[in-house]
Amino acid sequence: MSVISPAHAQPREIHLHQLNPCTADQLNQLLDQADEYADHRELTASALLHAQAIRLIGIRPPASGELARCTCQACYCTAVFAAEHARTYIDGTVEFVQCEICADEHRLTGDE
Repeated sequence: MSVISPAHAQPREIHLHQLNPCTADQLNQLLDQADEYADHRELTASALLHAQAIRLIGIRPPASGELARCTCQACYCTAVFAAEHARTYIDGTVEFVQCEICADEHRLTGDE
């Protein structure tokens, strides 16, 4: 008999197009609010919003407790994943995030 932990049955990432539109909108609102709180150094509030987002989409809770959204400018990736796996680059004054797949397939540096 094999026992699989419920955490291992949950995906490590999810794409927004896999969610129903209402859930995707709720997720984006939660992550936008979490970013605003983090920008103001209200880290407890940000962490609580990330936890709520994790429960909403049923993703495996990342070790950091924080999610990231791929904002890669080279494709239309909509991955939501553990923030510790994010690769970032600056284009002008704007920071963009790439998931591991986008970074492996078309790593951007902002110097393109």
